[in-house]
Amino acid sequence: MAWCAGLAAVAVSQLLLVTALIVLPQWRAQQSARRGIVTFFVAGDSSIRLWNRPIDSAVMPGLIRRAEQLDSCTRIRLVLSPGVPWGVVHDLVSLLDETALDVELQLPAAARS
Repeated sequence: MAWCAGLAAVAVSQLLLVTALIVLPQWRAQQSARRGIVTFFVAGDSSIRLWNRPIDSAVMPGLIRRAEQLDSCTRIRLVLSPGVPWGVVHDLVSLLDETALDVELQLPAAARS
């Protein structure tokens, strides 16, 4: 009978751990939104993610307009991964030219040799 209680405790602790491993990255990704920062992550393959979800660059202007309507103090942050082609960066920045919101461009760390 004691081993059943122990097994149940192990199962519950594993369930809590797995839940935390699933929820924590999403929660951390959304922390910047609570501070008024909409962060777009641009991967080396030019894919864009918003709060751990892939998005198409064509929807960015609509998302930014919506953020402008909700709060004019919102900031837009583009976080670039190493290997993002500068043509892609230029295209994304040109999408952001029309916004009145502050835009930040976070470049990848320089490679050390």
